[in-house]
Amino acid sequence: MEPDHRDVMVEWSSDPVMPEGPFCAGDASWGIIVLRADGGVWAVLPRTGFVVWVPKNGTRLTVHPDLSQLPNHDQAAQPCRDVANSLVTGLLSRLPAMWGVLPLHAAMLKAPEGYILLSGVSGVGKSTLSQFLVRRHGWRLLDDDSCMASVINGELKVTPMGGMARLRADAANRLQLSGPLLSGYADGKVMVPIERSALLIPEKTPVVALFHLSRNKEHSVKHISNSYITRLDTANAVIQASTTALSLDRESQQWRTNRFYVAAQFGKTANYFVTFSQTTKPEEVSDDIEKRYAERH
Repeated sequence: MEPDHRDVMVEWSSDPVMPEGPFCAGDASWGIIVLRADGGVWAVLPRTGFVVWVPKNGTRLTVHPDLSQLPNHDQAAQPCRDVANSLVTGLLSRLPAMWGVLPLHAAMLKAPEGYILLSGVSGVGKSTLSQFLVRRHGWRLLDDDSCMASVINGELKVTPMGGMARLRADAANRLQLSGPLLSGYADGKVMVPIERSALLIPEKTPVVALFHLSRNKEHSVKHISNSYITRLDTANAVIQASTTALSLDRESQQWRTNRFYVAAQFGKTANYFVTFSQTTKPEEVSDDIEKRYAERH
């Protein structure tokens, strides 16, 4: 498809650059270190030897060889798949923070009564549970990893970012799904397409529930159906909702303000905390999430 004003364009440059500026965000787990600069930010990808220039006033990203890392890799090397993976997981999901919109680390689905969000850290199971909710309960998957939120005229608006579903290979096999294998992931992931029409959704559909996922590392955790899903009161719901917000620059007053207003709006809806063990079957968790949702609606 021809690109339009809604698309993020990524271009590659062979000109080496030396990124400079104060630390802005990022860490080793992201695979990205972000430096603040005049007119935008530098995103350093230390594992790949490349850096990305992100202007504040546009969505055209430019990837350059990192001058400080040229001795460590071939100057003629083409940008690798790991660069693209780092962009998707560490940077593109945070760009809305530069546009005045609050990015959320949450899967977004559509149930009969409205939108459902599954929030949690990477690897907690957002993608896998989303696929089970789609296939076992008929929910519609809009994005399995990130979405954008804003408060307009006192109303909460949440929009999916339109990413591809990235499932661990074992989860994909369990669901009998197939797709191209992605490099750069230690646990092995495949890419599963989300239907393009998922982006064409009505804006006034309400958010009816937010499930905060947490994986307990203890294998001895036992539960009866629904007992490990607890409803949060308003105060704790607001606090927990604020943890789903992603940022590119935590010093931004606009980001802090947006996070407060979005979290306050989320506190008005149903919030649940879901704690399950490593050995709990994902179909059990997805079934119990649907049961708790059905109890309320």
